[in-house]
Amino acid sequence: MISEAALPKDSQQQLRMRRFMMSLAMYLLASIPQGVSLYNGISPAWVMGLWAAIALLSNLAFYLLFRYGLNLRLRDPSMTTAQMVVAIAMVIFTQMYAGEARGAYLVVLMIIMVFGTFRLRTRQLLVLSLLTIFAYGLTLPLIERIEGERFDLAVEMVLWCSFSAFLPFISALGGNISDLRQKLMASNAQLQEVLQQVTELATHDELTGAYNRRYLLEMLTHEKNRTDRGGAGFCVCILDLDHFKRINDSYGHPVGDEVLRTFANTVQPLLRSTDFFARYGGEEFLLFLPQTSLEMAQHCVKRIQDELAVARYPSLPQGMRVTASIGVAQYYLLESVAELIERADKALYKAKQNGRNRMEMATFHRPLLI
Repeated sequence: MISEAALPKDSQQQLRMRRFMMSLAMYLLASIPQGVSLYNGISPAWVMGLWAAIALLSNLAFYLLFRYGLNLRLRDPSMTTAQMVVAIAMVIFTQMYAGEARGAYLVVLMIIMVFGTFRLRTRQLLVLSLLTIFAYGLTLPLIERIEGERFDLAVEMVLWCSFSAFLPFISALGGNISDLRQKLMASNAQLQEVLQQVTELATHDELTGAYNRRYLLEMLTHEKNRTDRGGAGFCVCILDLDHFKRINDSYGHPVGDEVLRTFANTVQPLLRSTDFFARYGGEEFLLFLPQTSLEMAQHCVKRIQDELAVARYPSLPQGMRVTASIGVAQYYLLESVAELIERADKALYKAKQNGRNRMEMATFHRPLLI
């Protein structure tokens, strides 16, 4: 298992590092047949020593590039092609001294191509496999010089032809797996985007971007239950745009929609991250302030009124202001959400009766116990 301290913090870098560790594990496994070849005198000691030194230095370089994020400056941060080229070059070199065990070394080349499915496409894998076949073919004269009379051209041609037939097939198969994986990742990303859109539509008003009525009532119910169990109190405010019908009648519904959007965009930046602002219906909005006293709610409403006094609406005549009448109610224990909203609505009605563009506090009368 990889130590967390050895992994970078970025999730993509962690994935690249884990894949690198998988390739490192393959080097460790490859050292077993290398050691057996050395023990039985099949390969010279200097070849095995050179292989081990190159493997150590190259993988250390890759690790440092991943560990310190230097790979991010490259076109391919995963460095898949670079790792494969180094591994292929090492196999091509060592197989020249493998004698009759050469076939076992060539199998490693197929495993290297499978490693490429993590990142490379079919065309890239095929090009790399053809270059590998060509490089292997160029080593045949060198093998003949190394082995001398032991060199059997017929056997070597069988190996080369078999290798040339199967390596592109493995590459094409791996490329198809890689392509399917890429398509699956793209489909998952699209699915996540659709799910996010569905969630947005389920909880937000499409026109203003504020929460919708259903979602806000759910949050109010949760907060009521929490408060009844001993939590801090909360307040609700109903905001109604004054003379909004005149705006629709005089300038048209598109302008009215723009006014609603601008109103919502004006109010929401003034709120805390814990507050909930929703379109309650038509030109009515409901503001839910968790863990808020009546005095704190008044300060919040005052900030909203001050900002509305200077807000501009591009489609309305210059200097025209849109005001709101606001009813504020504080929750009392064991009161239903419907009763709370009804009290805030009555306070809103009182604000309209008293001249609009103002705030009124809701009253609460506890029932007499008999």
